[in-house]
Amino acid sequence: MQYHTFTMLAFGLALSVASSAVRADEKVEYGQYLSGSCVTCHQLSGADNGIPAIVGWDKEAFVEVLNSYKTKERENKAMQVIAVGLSKEEMEALAAYFGSLKPKE
Repeated sequence: MQYHTFTMLAFGLALSVASSAVRADEKVEYGQYLSGSCVTCHQLSGADNGIPAIVGWDKEAFVEVLNSYKTKERENKAMQVIAVGLSKEEMEALAAYFGSLKPKE
């Protein structure tokens, strides 16, 4: 009976890990889908030509910055308008997408 329980626990853990990986991939894909308004100004190359680069950012910091625009703690009318329309899920997806990118050198 112990072997059966262990096998079921291991199988459940494997499914959980695989499920998390699929969700992470889906978040990145959703973030890429949502990124159109971001890349109008922010360079996908990671270049900073007067507009801050957002590729390769830490996911938590990315969401925190978007929230600070949403609550108007940060000043920038364009970013405030964009952030106010984003849900937490959308912010996390954008963070996953831009966090998955590496700046081009």
